[in-house]
Amino acid sequence: MTDSGDPIMSRPTTVASLIAASQAHERSGDIGPAHRHAREAVHRARSTGEPESIASALAWLGLVEFRLGHYEQVRTLAREALSLTDAETPTRAEALLLLGMAATETDDLATGEQLYQQVIDLSRATGNARALVRALHNLAAGVYLPQGRFQLALAADAEALVRCSEYRLPELAVYSLVTSAWVCWIIGERQHAQNSLADLARTAAPTSLATGYLYCVHANLALDDGDVDEAVQLYAQARTIAETIGEPGLNIQIRLGMSRASKSRGDTASAAAWAAEAVSTAAAVRYRHLEGEALTELARCSWLGGDLEAAERHLRQAIQSLAPLGAAYDLARARLVLAALLHQQRRPEAATAWVLAASAVAGGGYGFLLERERSLAIPLLAAHLGASEPAARSLLVQLLNQLQKALPPPLHVTMLGRFQVRRGRQLIDPPALRWRRAGELLALLLLSPGRCLTADQVTDALWPEKEPLAARTPFHHATSALRRALEPDLPDRFPSRYLAVEGGQVTLTLPPGSTVDAETFEAHWRRGEWEPALGLCRGELLPDLRYAGWAVTARERISLLHQRALLSAAEARLAAGVPHRALELIEQLLALEPWHEQAVLVGMQASVALNDRPRALRHYRALEKELRQELDTAPAAELQTLYRKLIGL
Repeated sequence: MTDSGDPIMSRPTTVASLIAASQAHERSGDIGPAHRHAREAVHRARSTGEPESIASALAWLGLVEFRLGHYEQVRTLAREALSLTDAETPTRAEALLLLGMAATETDDLATGEQLYQQVIDLSRATGNARALVRALHNLAAGVYLPQGRFQLALAADAEALVRCSEYRLPELAVYSLVTSAWVCWIIGERQHAQNSLADLARTAAPTSLATGYLYCVHANLALDDGDVDEAVQLYAQARTIAETIGEPGLNIQIRLGMSRASKSRGDTASAAAWAAEAVSTAAAVRYRHLEGEALTELARCSWLGGDLEAAERHLRQAIQSLAPLGAAYDLARARLVLAALLHQQRRPEAATAWVLAASAVAGGGYGFLLERERSLAIPLLAAHLGASEPAARSLLVQLLNQLQKALPPPLHVTMLGRFQVRRGRQLIDPPALRWRRAGELLALLLLSPGRCLTADQVTDALWPEKEPLAARTPFHHATSALRRALEPDLPDRFPSRYLAVEGGQVTLTLPPGSTVDAETFEAHWRRGEWEPALGLCRGELLPDLRYAGWAVTARERISLLHQRALLSAAEARLAAGVPHRALELIEQLLALEPWHEQAVLVGMQASVALNDRPRALRHYRALEKELRQELDTAPAAELQTLYRKLIGL
């Protein structure tokens, strides 16, 4: 068979082979060839006159048209396919799916939900696993996600992934992984988002729509971490795919991401330009939900640029677009931004705007929105702490409870070789940790069982020279300073998500995704993973607190574990036939512990393996001298035997 030039199939001629070729192109992101083969399949099917074949080809062409954003064509093709199918055929499910997708993409979420539920019921009854998976995913991505019903979205896609595994449909799993990653990014569950992205990277085709979203979510996470350069590079990769495919939703999200990135760089003009592009793109394809989201972003840019009138106008337009859709999360966000804008201007209607925003956030359970929009939300919450009306007070309590449950950025603590703390990727200012011994308190808690100590234990460790009563003041100063270092924007009387001081105890909580290099080092050590352990051990524990008595025991334990890791790794390298690399570790170990006899033995053996007899003798003689001067003893018998052998005795 000769090569037709088609990279997927050679000369597809039947309806089934044309559809298969189109499907393969669509999975890899080659929408042009996918569209051509799909149209050929419809033409070939019509020539046969077989209703089921025609319906199948129409349904597939409808999906390709959907990828191109041609929703009226999708409806026309799906309705014709429905007219040609029996009640319980797979093609009927495909046609219903297409109608549901066209409905949700044009913001008729209620109709979309009804159609997807029909497909789910039909698929369960007929055992159509493929249609069931697609309906579950589309219900999650097309209905629950824009409505802000995030837990339902995760649950629907979780079932879809189970069915993909059960029925071996990996090519469909990528879409559920995209939605799961996106939802987890929104709600602040970073680790779950990263897990979904890792699974997606293993299965998505390099130039596919799924990979475009993978880059986009990675960029969103990088931007949240403050890594603007990485985010911009990832958005550029996503944009290449989005513009090649022509998929409008991803194009809009990339522009919104670039707007946020430009704001992070202080380039308000570019941010506004990106946001305006997102608005116009969404309006052109009639994505009212994304148009509302983009208008909120454009309002933020106008606000930063000093055009408060435009900012308010954009926010009211966003609310007008989002409210009829039931897009609860994005509506809550737009209301929150509007409330903050009016509050800043001390406008009379600010109080009403605050109640609407607070009700939307509290009613949706969107505490993570308060974290995401922290710079706006915290001043608003602080301004209403003194609310006396029962309804307003109840709202405030709900919001504070939700904010407390929202996951803050993880902490990344370096204790080996230096003491450094990052919140996400942002370095906590070292002077803030030195202020009133905040950093020392943090280190003490990190080394304590359960990261929890009584106030007496803290004062005994940090101020042993003071009487208990006199130590109360510096204790409160230290806890307050640490609270402020970890969350600089936290108003007075607000609870910290990292540090709790209550009931005579102080407790440190590390959010998911946090790391402490000393703990990771010990975890590698326990598993016998010597090389990774050594990669973390860049010096002694807490060198800046070398003279703190409470740190001595932990420092000595880490030092002993480090020595054991050096020796074990050296032995492994020697056994692996790389004696020169074993010697590198032995030299490090002997610099720490000159009379470590097992280290000298391994060093001598490595030197012998390298035919370096003088070095082996130097190792022995240095040890012999140390032992005689310090301990008045001689090297072990095994070492003496090897030494005598080397000198020919």
